[in-house]
Amino acid sequence: MGKRSSIKLNVSAVILFLLSGCGAPELSSDSKLLVGKPTGLLVKQFGAMREVMREGKTEARVRLVDAVDTPHTYAVGALEGLTGEVTIVDGDVWVSRIVEDGVLQVTGPTPLAEDSATLLTLGHVPHWHQTTIERSVSGAELESLIERFANAKGVDTDKPFPFRIEGQLTDVELHVINGYCPIATDPAKENKKPWRKINSEPVSANVIGFYAPNAVAVMTHHGTSVHAHGIVTVDGRKLIGHVDSVTVEPGATLFVPKL
Repeated sequence: MGKRSSIKLNVSAVILFLLSGCGAPELSSDSKLLVGKPTGLLVKQFGAMREVMREGKTEARVRLVDAVDTPHTYAVGALEGLTGEVTIVDGDVWVSRIVEDGVLQVTGPTPLAEDSATLLTLGHVPHWHQTTIERSVSGAELESLIERFANAKGVDTDKPFPFRIEGQLTDVELHVINGYCPIATDPAKENKKPWRKINSEPVSANVIGFYAPNAVAVMTHHGTSVHAHGIVTVDGRKLIGHVDSVTVEPGATLFVPKL
């Protein structure tokens, strides 16, 4: 087993067409439309990290019932008002929010009519390539593994694309927002606290995410090319949140889009 370390994985609607044969896009702060030669893989972005998490522009941008009007939708994002996390897996919509006494509530797979996202990265993938992960990986090493496998399968890795991981994870750290982002805002200064789950023991889990280089402050937080959510089941209860850190163990399966 390789050396284990825990490192962080760490808009206005804009449609990002994934280009082939071109350099990496420059994502401007005013979220201009990017166009070029399509590869058949389309990623849509509603809202931008900076404007939502730091500038307080948390209005509704897309209804969740509308977000899944195309089959095989995968997405990660946040509810309007930053009142919870949104995770979409093959059209199933899961919403995590904090209710009374700090208890996490997860609803799904059918979206509630009243739920909308203020931030959402979304793609449609009917078919996937897959590979088995052979040693423990995390953080920057995991990001590199995702990029290399996708590139080997013909995905333009200069452009955003979705990925999935299924299998055993350790050192899992998840959070669910509660009116603000605990990465952008110090929870010690707020009355409401985010929900957090820290689990060092192995747990069977799914990770849904997007690899998005050159998309800091739009699709990803600073210091990472990945925005991912994790789905774990503990004592028969489904827990879903934003991935702060994770180690993927040998035998897990990595999926990237089959174009």
